[in-house]
Amino acid sequence: MTQQEPPEPHAQWTVRSTGADVAVFEYGRRDAETTVVLVHGYPDDHRMYEPLIAAIGDRARVVAYDTRGGGDTLLDTPDRTASYALERLAEDFWAVVDSIPDRDGPVHVFAHDWGSVQMWEPLRDSRARVDVASYTSVSGPSIDHLRAVSRRRGLRPWQWPSLIGQLGRSWYIWGFHVPVLGKYVPTAFVKAGPNDPAPAATPENMARGVELYRANIVRRMISGPEPRCEVPTTIVVPRRDRFLSPDLVEDVERWAPDLRIVRVDAKHWWPWTHPRDAAELLLGRA
Repeated sequence: MTQQEPPEPHAQWTVRSTGADVAVFEYGRRDAETTVVLVHGYPDDHRMYEPLIAAIGDRARVVAYDTRGGGDTLLDTPDRTASYALERLAEDFWAVVDSIPDRDGPVHVFAHDWGSVQMWEPLRDSRARVDVASYTSVSGPSIDHLRAVSRRRGLRPWQWPSLIGQLGRSWYIWGFHVPVLGKYVPTAFVKAGPNDPAPAATPENMARGVELYRANIVRRMISGPEPRCEVPTTIVVPRRDRFLSPDLVEDVERWAPDLRIVRVDAKHWWPWTHPRDAAELLLGRA
């Protein structure tokens, strides 16, 4: 394989989850001691991780899947916003983990953007302590944590500038919820940062993935469970992320006690632009 050629999966399958057929792809060495599960964000699909998969090579067994709204995963009712709820996304993750052939031991999870946002949900499950060895989160905070942080900052006038700043960075989220503007926002989202290298986004992924925001942001910012994560966790904070404020990691250690925070001099799509760094960090944790 030349440097320009994307890695090819040596196996792929579809697993049935609640209301969805989830497309799963396997790379690397099946008999490796380490199994990694990659979870992509918006507006990507599993191919966003091709540079990282190539950087990992045969050092691990790598399983990637297309989350709801992206790639080859098919929903029974794709026009129903509730189909994209965090609860359904969590079920997809466990369905993928349970479908891995001859899996022996827990998996190491690496997630980016909405992949990371959704992963906080299954990590609340008690089985995560058994089936997930570590979690690496890049540019994808817990909505439940954001709810708690926003409420605290709203009561502290000296923190209002930080709150207002994050609201400004999140312009596209509120645009997704406006019916007239919603269809234009995905294109604006991709074009918002011409100097921010990112994987090519298909029109289908851009359009379908909007439902992730509509199904979860307002609902979980109003009410939801307390955040909880007892899995060893690394949060990667790109200092030049145009969508997320670096200080959103404030107080995460309250509910994720085994926590390491790594700040990198990069933009939002750090796993794609710096795949070797991402691979070393991930395998070092594993």
